[in-house]
Amino acid sequence: MVQFIFILGSNWKLSLAELDICLRSTPFKGKIIDYSSNIAIVEFSNLINDKFYVDKLETLQYYLGGIQKIAKVSSFINYQTLKKSFPIKTIKFNEIKKERQKIKDELVTILDDIFPNIKNENIFFANSIYPNLYDDIYYKEVVLKHLLPFLNKGIRTILKEKGAIKALYYKYPQKNIDSGNLNPIFPHHVIKYQLLKPNRAEIVIGITEEGIYIGRTYTVDDPNFKKKIDEERPKREFKSAISPKLAIIMLNFLNIFEGRKEKKILDPFVGNGTIALFGLIEDFQMFGSDISKKKIDNTIENIKWLQNELELPPIPNIGHKFKTIDIKNLSKIYKEGFFDGIVTEPDLGPFFNEKPYYSDGIELMEVKLQPLYETIFKESYKVLKPESRICIVSPVINILDDSHDLRIDIENIARKNQFKPIPLITAKRIVNKSNKILQFNKSKLFSIIDTKKGQIVKRKIYVFEKE
Repeated sequence: MVQFIFILGSNWKLSLAELDICLRSTPFKGKIIDYSSNIAIVEFSNLINDKFYVDKLETLQYYLGGIQKIAKVSSFINYQTLKKSFPIKTIKFNEIKKERQKIKDELVTILDDIFPNIKNENIFFANSIYPNLYDDIYYKEVVLKHLLPFLNKGIRTILKEKGAIKALYYKYPQKNIDSGNLNPIFPHHVIKYQLLKPNRAEIVIGITEEGIYIGRTYTVDDPNFKKKIDEERPKREFKSAISPKLAIIMLNFLNIFEGRKEKKILDPFVGNGTIALFGLIEDFQMFGSDISKKKIDNTIENIKWLQNELELPPIPNIGHKFKTIDIKNLSKIYKEGFFDGIVTEPDLGPFFNEKPYYSDGIELMEVKLQPLYETIFKESYKVLKPESRICIVSPVINILDDSHDLRIDIENIARKNQFKPIPLITAKRIVNKSNKILQFNKSKLFSIIDTKKGQIVKRKIYVFEKE
């Protein structure tokens, strides 16, 4: 069966969860059959049978927030062959030479699959190696220093033997290779070097516990587009705003992949409109509310800017879709069962520059945040359609005088208001790996933390469904 390599974002658990949600849907039905901290290997049920399956891959790439690239697998080499070809310690050189010849023979075959035409062509390629784990000593000392040069020179030689006029490869900075601190090329490099053209390619080498998957990149995310929307909109908040990628991932957790233009989605803490903006880009009918009139004005201004930038038709009655509303009055404004989904990050409290003391943190949780979340679920139940979902961020606060983080028992609040938690990752869909770093602690993972190094307030993402 044809397989595809999906390059995961920095939060690999969140990327896996989002991808699996998409693969459960009718348009993109499939399953993750292998993964590492950097890649997921996917087999689709029917997509490959479509004559224009590359177009569908591009649509899927467009929908996904946590996937950087998608590549089609041309070959698989088991892990034992890799370790015998490139051992940590060289003992039996003749055996190494024999095993490396197996890889060379495989490359001779797969390059005809990667490049539609080789003879009389000027070919340029970049090898991107995605290890099982970046801090693995085998990656730093063997893969970068020995496998990468072997692939660069070997592929170049084979292409010349097959009749290429020129065969050039992307050269990574030697200092990064020597230090063992090398990232593969990013999506914007794929675009910059035109590596989606027939005679130019990014060759992806994805390593898992099972072996090496080798393929060619077919689609890439456009990070410059997301960055432009996020940074150039007239009203923005850099300190605490949700990222574009996370906004898109949360929208996908609603599990709505068909008929999006008819689906009404609400962000009741719309702020400056990040979720609303990317919801519109992702084809949803977006609604927003906030207790602050200024924030609503900012959101409307940002949406009008987006429409002008992307030449979108104006939203009729935009003032009726984005309103100043206190969350406790939500059901007074919208009729019962009006929305198909809710995606939101409520007020998580003050932006801390330093860790708060336990007494301050617990007061924030008990006095402000817990009552707020109870109101959110009470009102959401009224305005959501049956079996519709809410994807919501809950805070996890690092405190100064206790080793334990402070958290809200959001699952209990949701259950009391007749919402059931939806697992983001299950063992039935994604099988655990042997490496402890890549394992999931439970057979069902109901929440995933999204955080940056040094963040005091971490985001914890949940999905609940109205019973």
